[in-house]
Amino acid sequence: MEIGLIGLGNMGTAIAVLMAGKGHNVLAWEYHASVVKEVNKRHVNTRFLPGVVLPPSIRATADLEQVVGSCDTLCIAIHTIFFREVLVPFSNRLAPGSLVVNLAKGIEEDTCKTPSQVLGEIFPQARVVVLSGPTIANEFSLGCPAAAVIAGESMEDLHRAASFLDTESFRTRFSGDVIGVEWGGVLKNVYAIGLGLMDGVGMESLNFKAAFLTRALREMMTFVNALGGDGKTVCSIAGLGDLLATALSLHSHNRRMGELLGQGLTLEEVEREIGVIPEGYRTLKAVLYLAEKHCIFLPLAGSIWDMITGGVSPESVARDFIRLSV
Repeated sequence: MEIGLIGLGNMGTAIAVLMAGKGHNVLAWEYHASVVKEVNKRHVNTRFLPGVVLPPSIRATADLEQVVGSCDTLCIAIHTIFFREVLVPFSNRLAPGSLVVNLAKGIEEDTCKTPSQVLGEIFPQARVVVLSGPTIANEFSLGCPAAAVIAGESMEDLHRAASFLDTESFRTRFSGDVIGVEWGGVLKNVYAIGLGLMDGVGMESLNFKAAFLTRALREMMTFVNALGGDGKTVCSIAGLGDLLATALSLHSHNRRMGELLGQGLTLEEVEREIGVIPEGYRTLKAVLYLAEKHCIFLPLAGSIWDMITGGVSPESVARDFIRLSV
């Protein structure tokens, strides 16, 4: 089976390794020509996933039409903000009934739509499912045990996705709550930035971090319930598990962004340091907009925005935080 992959970044490359390890051929599109050349010639991706040898069954290309037009299964691993720009010109090349698996965890800022909603508009002829959970690419690409959730409306689609994703060390669970699963993966980036900000100013207290993450989970549940999902879904690996992994991992771009901001770097300097502004930043703006429109009380998320924009200091937020009900 040949599986198409859009994006050979950190997550995309790790998923490619996973699928290739099961004997599948992976045809992957990547924007950066240097990555395409390195993957094909040396079977490594030192830019996005250093230290991992890629199976020869992973082939890279700069020809997106080739990938979309020849594969009836696509994994999407580019940032949400690039979905329409990259994919719309080739949307009619995808065969009807194709399966599209979303790996992105962001929001389309202008519309506040989730990745699966945007992909459903771009590929109305396809069946879209969502993969989410604590999936730190640097770990599971090396065979470290990991679990994730596949969410969608059709059990047939979920089984189809699991057939090329499940391995002995990477296992998926099924959910019909697309809203809860997807927003759990989206929202955790926001709170990971917040905890990173606290790390950046030297807030080492585990008591504080435990209370912070508890409050973050509560706000995530409130938000998901308000948007029509099941808040209990957020208590699973698609919410709580992902939140813990992202907020505490040294490999997390969102946590790292918060840490750098806490150390006094500007957004421009953060982008130069990391290579990109992590999805959680744009997500936060969309989340706060939706919270206002739906009258959802998210004081911690609001405080994170205030810290990012310089309205308040992390130290003052930490002092006032304990007054919130956790």
